[in-house]
Amino acid sequence: MMDSLKRVIEAVNFREPDRVPLGEWGIDHDHVTRIIGHHTYWRNRKDTTIALWEGKRDEVVESLKNDCVELTDKLDYDIVTVNLVPPKGYLDPDPPKQKGEGIWEDKKGNIYKYAASNDSIMLMNTSMEKEEITDDQVEKAYERARSIDESVFELVDHVYEKYGNTKAILFRDLNIYGFMTSVLGGDYGHKLVMSTIAPEEIIKMRGPCVEYNKLLLDHCVKRGVSVAMYGHDYCMNTGCMMSPDVLRKLYFPVMKEVNDEIYKRGMLPFFHCCGNTWDILDDFADAGYMAYQSVQNSAGMDWKKVKDKYNGKIAVWAGVSCETLTEGTIEDTEKEVRKALDELMPGGGFIFGSTNSVQYGASTDNYLKALELLNKYGVYK
Repeated sequence: MMDSLKRVIEAVNFREPDRVPLGEWGIDHDHVTRIIGHHTYWRNRKDTTIALWEGKRDEVVESLKNDCVELTDKLDYDIVTVNLVPPKGYLDPDPPKQKGEGIWEDKKGNIYKYAASNDSIMLMNTSMEKEEITDDQVEKAYERARSIDESVFELVDHVYEKYGNTKAILFRDLNIYGFMTSVLGGDYGHKLVMSTIAPEEIIKMRGPCVEYNKLLLDHCVKRGVSVAMYGHDYCMNTGCMMSPDVLRKLYFPVMKEVNDEIYKRGMLPFFHCCGNTWDILDDFADAGYMAYQSVQNSAGMDWKKVKDKYNGKIAVWAGVSCETLTEGTIEDTEKEVRKALDELMPGGGFIFGSTNSVQYGASTDNYLKALELLNKYGVYK
C-alpha cells in the first residue's frame, strides 16, 4: 500500500496509484465541527476574526493545529492543506467594537459587517486609490518580503511533526496577484482597471513579489512541504475578468518564475482558479503547473474535456461540484461522483475533492457520501 505522498506524486505524473488521492483546498468550519465533534477555528472566519480582535492568537492557532490533524485523520486525507498563521504575540492595535447586530467599528471609523453567505466579517471601507507605484514603495515591498516571521509557519511545523513525509503537505499561501496589486489601494475593480491601463506600474512589483515567494518556498522546503499552490480567481463563469493578453504580460511570467523556483526545491506546483479558464488554460500549462483545482463544470469546465486535452500535463483535482454539495440530494451526489470516477480515474492524473471547497452551508451528508463512494470505487485494479 502506498503512503499518501507517493499516491499524490503518482497521480500527478499520470500513473495509476493504488487508489485515487483525496484532499481539499478548503473545508469550512460547520462541516469540520460536525466531523470532529467540537468547536473549531478552522476556516471559521467570523469566530477567528473576533478572537484575534480579543487577543486570542494562541488559542486560535492551537485550534488550527489540533483540528487540522484530527480532521485529516478522520477523513484520511492524502493532501493536508496548510497556510500561514498570525505571528506569535499578535495583537490588533485597534480592535473594533461592536456597534449593533453584525456591525463593528474601530477608532479610525472603519466599518465591519457580518456576511451571512460565508459566515465572515468584512471590512466595508477601501483604502485610497493610487495610480502610481513609487520607488520607495517598491523598496518597502522588498523589506516586507525579507522580513518573514518564523512563527507564521507554526501550523506547517505542527503538521510536518505529525506526518513527516507520509502525507502530501500543501502550502496554499503563495501570493502573486495580491502582492503585486495591494499597494494600489482601492477595491478589486480599481486593481483590475489598473492592470489594463497602467501595467507598467504593476510590473514594478515583480521583483519583490518573486523575492517574497522564493523566501516562502525556502521556509516551506525545510518544513517538509511537498506541494506549493497558488490560488487566485482570474476568471468568472463567462471567462477572464481581464484580457488574457494582460494576464500574459503581467502575471503569467511571474507564475512561471515562481514555479521554476518550486521545481528547483523539489516541490510540485498546483494552482486554484475558479471560473471559465479555457482562454488561459494553455498559459497555466506553459507556466509549469502540474494540477488544477477548482475545475468547475458549472462554469463550462468539463472535467473530462480538461483531462483529455491536458493529459500528461495537468492533473484534474475535482470529483464533486459545489452546487451538488449545496443543493443536491444524496442520489445526485452518488450519480455525479460515480460518473467522475468512471471518467477521470483511468491513467491517473486525478485527485478527488470538491470543485472549489466544501463551503459553509453545504450538506455535510452529501460530502461524507462522496467520500464513502470514493473509498468504495476509487481503487485501481
